Amino acid sequence: MIRPCLRGRLRPALGVIVAWAALAGACGAGQGPVRTKSVPAGPKTGQAKVQPPTYTKDVAPILQAKCLNCHRKHQVGPFALETYEQARKRAADIASVTEGRTMPPWKPTPGVGPKLKHDQSLTPAEVATLAAWAEAGAPRGDEKHLAPARNFAEGWKLGPPDLVLEPAEAFELAASGPDTYRCFVLPTNLAKDTFLEAIDYRPSIPSVVHHVISYIDTSGLARQLDEAESGPGYTSSIGGGNVGADELGFWTAGGEPHRLPAGVGIRLPRQSDIILQVHYHPSGKPAADRTQIGLYFARKPVKQALHWNNASNYDFRLPVGNANAEVRASWYVPVALEAIAVAPHMHQLGKDIRMTVEYPDGSKKDLIHIANWDPSWQGAYYFQEPVPLPAGSVVKVLAHFDNTDHARNPNRPPKPVRYGPNTDDEMCVGYIAVVKKGQDLTVPRSMDDLFDIFKRQRVRNVEKMRSKQKR
Repeated sequence: MIRPCLRGRLRPALGVIVAWAALAGACGAGQGPVRTKSVPAGPKTGQAKVQPPTYTKDVAPILQAKCLNCHRKHQVGPFALETYEQARKRAADIASVTEGRTMPPWKPTPGVGPKLKHDQSLTPAEVATLAAWAEAGAPRGDEKHLAPARNFAEGWKLGPPDLVLEPAEAFELAASGPDTYRCFVLPTNLAKDTFLEAIDYRPSIPSVVHHVISYIDTSGLARQLDEAESGPGYTSSIGGGNVGADELGFWTAGGEPHRLPAGVGIRLPRQSDIILQVHYHPSGKPAADRTQIGLYFARKPVKQALHWNNASNYDFRLPVGNANAEVRASWYVPVALEAIAVAPHMHQLGKDIRMTVEYPDGSKKDLIHIANWDPSWQGAYYFQEPVPLPAGSVVKVLAHFDNTDHARNPNRPPKPVRYGPNTDDEMCVGYIAVVKKGQDLTVPRSMDDLFDIFKRQRVRNVEKMRSKQKR
């Protein structure tokens, strides 16, 4: 049965198939999407009959490339799409959600900002193929056209890490109650400074883990905080409880790990600790989670050290009833940098978010725009090429929030909302991963001083914020 949103657009069947053929042909020729109109059923005399797309030849390759990351056994997708029968039963649903662009969950607006790596969105031709296949009754096709099944790495998505760290014991979470930010101190015991090319995270109970942020601590302060509190870890919602800690990386549901570009790495100092800050949200059932972090060592020389910074707003208020409350944030670029990735972040009330950079000469450049925010699908987006950020540039965030009575609002009834770490609070953050322009750490006596520069900047900002609060 065809869903209502497909009726009208997908009749008559032959019209859809002709439209699919025209669109797929145009896109395949590099002409981009074209608009087509349905034609009366039945080919004209002498006209070759247009064959509908089939699963084996046309649909399976799309599902393998864009859907099976999640929609296979033991993965986050609610059902598998690994076989013809699994796909056939959901053909109309597949056509509906792909036409509506809710799946695959690739949120950046096409054509806004620099080109991104790992783009999981469907082309117009692929969307048309899935729609035409559903309308034609989901034909199977000839088995000889079916490509071999795609092999996925089970467990760690990038393969076995070089070093896996985890808390000494699981953290017990009650079935109900407030959100908890628990920080676990994980000694690396590294004998020398080590560069990482990738990081991955594995919550043992994903249903209670909202997100994970990891930090690098060389001060020993995290160990003191851990010892001062009973049970595994300690509670802190901001920066792992240490303003001097360097951000290492983060994980959210649906996020995918990626290897950094050649020559770029994250420096992990010798004998440093990793603070694993896990945001727990009770699910209605008791849980015992023991989240792991997997570290992948760089195999090639690293010239530039990657660090994360952010443009954040800690002082905003979302009035009840405002369906389009605007919030802005900014971050001043202290030295010449290059941007490698961005990661916008909001909570349940977020509607849309845009990150831009304003250059010293007054010109502006989009970095990313997400027009339809979905907190279930957020992550880091890596640029295909580094984006220059001259000293004196300003990274800006413009976001809108809906604090009316809607299904995603965690507050019943709605209430005024301010900045805060919990799921019923809100955040307006534009994370950005950067390297120092022209840096070459392979040169003798060269130093990675970018974190120290950021640390001094953060301390000044904290002092200004505290001074303002005292007034």
